[in-house]
Amino acid sequence: MSFSAPFLRALCTEIHVCAPDSFWLASDNDLMRAYNGIGADHWPAWMRSAVTMLLRPFQAAAFVHDWEYSQTEKTYRSFTAANLRLAANVAREALYDCRPALIPAGIASALLCQLFGFRAYLRGRLKP
Repeated sequence: MSFSAPFLRALCTEIHVCAPDSFWLASDNDLMRAYNGIGADHWPAWMRSAVTMLLRPFQAAAFVHDWEYSQTEKTYRSFTAANLRLAANVAREALYDCRPALIPAGIASALLCQLFGFRAYLRGRLKP
């Protein structure tokens, strides 16, 4: 991970990300315990680091997304809401960075999460 919780939270505020109330109320420590960079928990650390660097423009969106995956309500509805917010947030982040050409890659990431991420969502939780 390249950024601290205060930096990512400030970026989320600045670009007006969509996030559940629990995200805004969480401590920086809890947010960082949920955040793993960009990629699935079961990926090797080197792969997640590489993907995080490649998709660096979407770290604020991933920060919110990982928080949502760590929460306890494990329904398909909340999973879908998390992925829809990811899609909206990558678009916001790309537009904030004046890089609208990145939006399709971000939307594809959200779609991949929706298609293949439900098992990871069910396992997601805050690390001790």
